[in-house]
Amino acid sequence: MNPDERVLSSLQEAGRALRRGAPGASRLTDLALSRSERADRLLRAFATLTGERARAQALQSGDELANGLDRGPLHGIPCAVKDLFAVQGTPWRCGSAVYRDRVAAVEAAAVRKLREAGAVLVGTTSMTELAGGPPDATITGACRTPWDTARWSGGSSSGSAAAVAAGAVPFALGTETWGSIMTPASFCGVTGLRPSFGRVSRAGVMTVSWSMDKVGVLARSARDCATVLAAIAGRDPADPATVEGTVRVVFTRSAERARALRVGFVRENYERWGDPEVGAAFAQARATLAAAGVPPVEAAIPPYPYEAIAETILAAEQSASFEGIVRDGRIGDVLDPARRGQILGGFAIGAAEYLRAQRVRTLMVRDFARLFERFDLLLGSSTLAPAPRVEATLREIFPGGNQIEAAENLLGLPAVSVPCGFTRGGLPVGMKIVGPHLGDADALHLAHFYQSITSWHRHMPEGW
Repeated sequence: MNPDERVLSSLQEAGRALRRGAPGASRLTDLALSRSERADRLLRAFATLTGERARAQALQSGDELANGLDRGPLHGIPCAVKDLFAVQGTPWRCGSAVYRDRVAAVEAAAVRKLREAGAVLVGTTSMTELAGGPPDATITGACRTPWDTARWSGGSSSGSAAAVAAGAVPFALGTETWGSIMTPASFCGVTGLRPSFGRVSRAGVMTVSWSMDKVGVLARSARDCATVLAAIAGRDPADPATVEGTVRVVFTRSAERARALRVGFVRENYERWGDPEVGAAFAQARATLAAAGVPPVEAAIPPYPYEAIAETILAAEQSASFEGIVRDGRIGDVLDPARRGQILGGFAIGAAEYLRAQRVRTLMVRDFARLFERFDLLLGSSTLAPAPRVEATLREIFPGGNQIEAAENLLGLPAVSVPCGFTRGGLPVGMKIVGPHLGDADALHLAHFYQSITSWHRHMPEGW
């Protein structure tokens, strides 16, 4: 990557370059579009490139900055959003042939906030079909990680992570219902932020599970993720689940704050459920934090059947979300038979079973609150194995065993996935930092502190 292109690897660097006049917003956008076209061609990272819109936004941004109007740190910065965000006048397919001909008539709240902050949208990124399914279950084809193009970039925010990892854009929006930001962040060696449930409006975003869906960010660093979160968070009457206030993290005292945090970690069985090399990288990350004055202590999460409860709630809610395509027969256009089965199977879940699952969820909330009386943050592996080959099945990719992943998403907890090493084969590994609900700031502080004493997040895949 030449010096001009390097600004696309960091939101901070891109912002500084714009404000010193080299390159200008239009030139930066042209660079982003060129690199996005390459990422799409080689990785299948994009669903739609919005070149005309991007160039018009870039011209406006350049004029505004030249005339003294500065909308903030995202002004003039190229970005992308996952294909399940509505972008007015742009195809809105959600990775599925079900919506192959749909064009968004509205604008998602998060997209509108990015536009108001001056960000320049270069395209929508690829995703797995209806935010679920195996690597090849998508109308755009399996998205690959730039670290090894024979391997998957992760789902369902596949393209958002791949686009950032390839240096096409400094940041992209994704969503997570159950692992869909943490997984691609880990597989692509980027930083992923899943904010607390309710932090960011989901208005104008395809619904999978009303009580589990979260809008988040994929970027190069925790600092960049925090900058984007500050622009898109806040109360929105169009999404009744949203909470008041935004998250503005000042990182000047991150080291002091990090060393005051009580940090726990969850030990996993990598030999059975994952890859011991991932476990070794996680152990080294803990040792690095301990040496820097943040010693993690092993924690035991409350004993509940998290995966079973999450599966019950998700199955029931996604069936309600996709009821329309079942009734009109478009469910037959879903590419993956297992995905069709998931949606249809949810209709077999009775009200009593769903309510029992919700009651158990209430007990989980209570007992995790007690756990967070002992710890401010919890650490875990973002994934238990590195990026799989694109032909792998979902059962091979996610055999189970990740103790805390289902709990995080059931309880709406915030998390930041940070790169923490590589396997011997050169595949990136991620560590996640999980906080209590609305504890986004502490998770970001520790993530930034870790990135201030390591360089894993600054590595770029060869050739990109």
